[in-house]
Amino acid sequence: MLLLLPIVAVAAVWWLRSHYLLVTVRGDSMMPALRPDTRVLARLGGRYRTGSVVVFRFQAEFVDLMIKRVAARAGEPVPEDFRAAVADGVVPPGHLLVRGDNPSSNDSRTFGYVRESAVLGSISL
Repeated sequence: MLLLLPIVAVAAVWWLRSHYLLVTVRGDSMMPALRPDTRVLARLGGRYRTGSVVVFRFQAEFVDLMIKRVAARAGEPVPEDFRAAVADGVVPPGHLLVRGDNPSSNDSRTFGYVRESAVLGSISL
């Protein structure tokens, strides 16, 4: 029985790591929903919709992962306040627009589209 315990523990850790990602919130762009230094679990893969909070890969200024709310998905109209950053009237296939909850957030209003393939998972609030 004692030999089974380590095997079960390893299997549980493997399962958790293949389904969830522990992410630490950096900065205040998702305030008030997520405070700086809060740790959250992101469910890897899966579905998300407009309004969902997602974790995605973003490679600029030494930032690897970002947490933002989906503002518009492929096929949806580009929101009015994003039109200065993206020219299209509709979000193109394979892309989405993201927004921070904090109005001064660095998001798609400044860096444009995010590839859907860059999304790692979603966070339930």
